[in-house]
Amino acid sequence: MTADAHTSEMSPEEAIEAALELLRARGQRITGARSAVIEALARLDDHPSAERLYERVRALHPTVHRATVYRTLDTLTALGVVTHVHTGGGATAYHLAPRVTPGHLHAQCRDCDRIVDLPGDLLDPIVDRLSREDVFELHPTHVALSGRCRECRAAER
Repeated sequence: MTADAHTSEMSPEEAIEAALELLRARGQRITGARSAVIEALARLDDHPSAERLYERVRALHPTVHRATVYRTLDTLTALGVVTHVHTGGGATAYHLAPRVTPGHLHAQCRDCDRIVDLPGDLLDPIVDRLSREDVFELHPTHVALSGRCRECRAAER
């Protein structure tokens, strides 16, 4: 899968409407800031940091302030509309939640830092085995696996 494969099944407009519907279903208000953050996430083809997302929101909606975007990300994450993944170096990347866009895992290239989406069920056998053996309850969607992307491997050849 490519970095934008998780949104290919849904247009940005469909992803925006799904996120807004999730807010409505939870009895939440649709504020301008929430709409702006959701719109920016749906239209970006990657997994932005909070700062990069702020820059995108600001380009679309110049009156939205940085602190508002950060608070809105926290709120939308708590409401389950946005999820985040921890990447190398302690950075955090954001995207619409799997209920809004199809579930997936993440891998980050250690050479170019690109985040690649992986099938959501890829690690299910490992998750199931650890659970069955009562060893560990694994939540692989919260962190990015580390490795090298196709392009970086090809450049080395």
